[in-house]
Amino acid sequence: MFAFGQANAQDSIEPKEADHKLVAYGKKERQVLHLWLPKTKTPAPLVLHYHGGGFLGGDIRKKTQSRTAAICNAAGIAYADVEYRLLNQAMLHEIMRDCSRAVQFLRYNAEKYNLDKTRVGAYGESAGAGASLWMATKDDLADPKSKDPVLRESSRLTAAAGFWVQATYDIVQWPKILDLPPEKTPYWGFLKFWKPQLSEERFNELRKDLDMLGNMDKGDPPMMFTPGKQDKGVHSRRFVDALGKRAPFFCLQFTVYRVFQLDLPQIKRLLCHQKCTFKS
Repeated sequence: MFAFGQANAQDSIEPKEADHKLVAYGKKERQVLHLWLPKTKTPAPLVLHYHGGGFLGGDIRKKTQSRTAAICNAAGIAYADVEYRLLNQAMLHEIMRDCSRAVQFLRYNAEKYNLDKTRVGAYGESAGAGASLWMATKDDLADPKSKDPVLRESSRLTAAAGFWVQATYDIVQWPKILDLPPEKTPYWGFLKFWKPQLSEERFNELRKDLDMLGNMDKGDPPMMFTPGKQDKGVHSRRFVDALGKRAPFFCLQFTVYRVFQLDLPQIKRLLCHQKCTFKS
């Protein structure tokens, strides 16, 4: 789920061309994904990758070859690379739902692609790690009454991981987490731009919706993230420290992984985990 493709034992595996390219999982232009499928008789577990870029950039369209996907496929794991809208096209809570819709779309098409709906993990870098964390901590978005059959599917993950994650997208909390004055806090300008355009009630609703720290609970899946950098920027280890302090309250399996690769046995353990028993 991390850059496990760099492990020495896997260096000999060549990049693989996506089996399905630019598959539309929604109606918006950037709601597309590439999909790599293993040759398995039984339904395959699935890993979704979300790119970084601060929700300001990133493009998968020409990235149709992947060694990471090939390594997953060789181990019997399906792999998807997901594109989503950016902040010049949508608000952040809408972008998060692009990411979760990709999960719901692949669950809806599980029979078509021979996927195991019960074993679905996500990972990414920076913004992609944050999106994976958001999906891991957000209550199920499945709407059984939706006219859209994709949205009737579960959005919940079996596991989440990533590099350089942010602990919450409630930017109001960032000055305290990063120990910075608000005016020097990353993305504070976005907060100042949007707050006057929203009612106080709506502003607080979005703060809650985007607060992964606050949304953590006993039903969340195992998570594994790299420790972050020794600074006060968007990749600060202070975010991971905040998550690590919160997770034990809910008996969550939260691991700080201190190298930049993760072997396939660890991937499979995460996707096939047994939830820990909640202790009050």
